[in-house]
Amino acid sequence: MIAKKIVINKFGPAESLDLETFEMTEQLAPDEVIIEVHYSGVNFADIIMRLGYYRDAPKKPFVPGYEVSGIVLSIGSKVTKLVVGDKVVAGTRFGGYGSHQKLHEDLVVKLAPEADLQLWAAIPVNYITSHIALNEFGRIRKGDRILLDCASGGVGVMAMQIAKDAGASVVGLTTSPSKKEFIEGYGATAYTHDEFYQSSEKDFDFILNSSAGPALDWQYKRLAKAGKLCCIGVQSAITNGKTNPLTFLKTVITMPKFGVIKNIMQSKMVGGFNALKFFEDEKWLKDNLNVLSKSKCTPYIGGVYKVADVAAAHRALEQKQVRGKVLIDWRS
Repeated sequence: MIAKKIVINKFGPAESLDLETFEMTEQLAPDEVIIEVHYSGVNFADIIMRLGYYRDAPKKPFVPGYEVSGIVLSIGSKVTKLVVGDKVVAGTRFGGYGSHQKLHEDLVVKLAPEADLQLWAAIPVNYITSHIALNEFGRIRKGDRILLDCASGGVGVMAMQIAKDAGASVVGLTTSPSKKEFIEGYGATAYTHDEFYQSSEKDFDFILNSSAGPALDWQYKRLAKAGKLCCIGVQSAITNGKTNPLTFLKTVITMPKFGVIKNIMQSKMVGGFNALKFFEDEKWLKDNLNVLSKSKCTPYIGGVYKVADVAAAHRALEQKQVRGKVLIDWRS
């Protein structure tokens, strides 16, 4: 079978992504399926690994990508949950930027015949990340005050919906004043980052931080007693899709320190997580993909790009030109 994949052969700008054709063997293990991919999700982690700063990425060359949606093309002899022609969504743990996927059936979730594959490709990573942050780490409850510093992105859109369903109130931050109305459309109070730090907003029960850098100190001071600050990224180290080792290292080294004694004295908590570590746990991923299939959250798709335009997809995300989720369309 002739298939295509987008490969990171060398670290660098978006234009360094390579589209390659290869022969995929159609031989399957008894519990495997082959998916004809319609859409692959693009995540900020893909940008970090393309730049060479993602420590857990495979050695070059490798294919990035964590999530796909498509149609089951063939199944192994012992597959019982799926049949050829089923619409599906799947978690891939790297390798998601490909026209075809060969996966264990437990990593593939059957969708309803009327399911929108474009919408479903936009759900797995963003929903699971938001779920871990708000439900597993934050344990948010009705009446909690939540701050999201990434409110207009794919994770932020999911997190706003999860928080609202829990009965929490949300303040969402954005780098662009033009995105404030978008955030307010989800029932959140919106500020630009500069507006927020000049405001009197405080006493947050949970803060989700994706930027790291000096913002961490400002946000820590806005936590309520027993408040939790959860970190999921270092986006402040990247400007317009560019960084260098010294800039990245400086961002990490100069981040404020939150030692145990300080947290005890302030009665606050600081932590973080790498969603990839959860994706590596097959049982956890299997269980949460099934939870995901019952989610009532609706993603916002900010851009769908043809395979040949994958560099433009990366640039749009890394330069914060889009809201919500970015997808790659393999159907062309």
